[in-house]
Amino acid sequence: MKRLFLLAGLASVTSAWGQAPVTTVISVGTFGLAPNAGLQLERRLTPHFSLGVQGSRYFGSNYPGYQAALLGRYYFRPMAPTGFYAQAQAGVFQHDGQVQGYYPDKSFPPSNVRLGGAGGGLGLGYQLLLGQHLALNAGLGLKFYHIRSLGLCDCGYVGDWYAAGQPGSVFDGQLNIGYAF
Repeated sequence: MKRLFLLAGLASVTSAWGQAPVTTVISVGTFGLAPNAGLQLERRLTPHFSLGVQGSRYFGSNYPGYQAALLGRYYFRPMAPTGFYAQAQAGVFQHDGQVQGYYPDKSFPPSNVRLGGAGGGLGLGYQLLLGQHLALNAGLGLKFYHIRSLGLCDCGYVGDWYAAGQPGSVFDGQLNIGYAF
């Protein structure tokens, strides 16, 4: 009987300790569909809302570059930062690429350029808390980033970087693992 009471007491203490509200998650993973690595910090503000920042380094051979974003998440249940969420973000990107000039009389070879832009995005996702400190996150969404001017040229991108998941692309996905505390 003593053992039963001891086990019940231990279970209730462990259960109460495990339900302490998580307020911060630091994650590493991929923040896009192209080869990249990133870091994210998310902080709970209310039971339904969190605010975070993320940065990524893209390693693809076509459009290597950087992306950074400020994000806000609304969690559908009052368990932020765990569970299903809707995300809004505002960010900037910079990447290396190539542009091709369109001139009627001559054909110029593609030239290397460094371009950037800013914009926003929307998405849905789920963040799962395993144990007390391990957080897994997966999300999908769309980004709408405006590209700064290419200058005074009649030119366009070489390739379709919007659809390739590169910095500033329309499709946005993330998969990361983190430490919650």
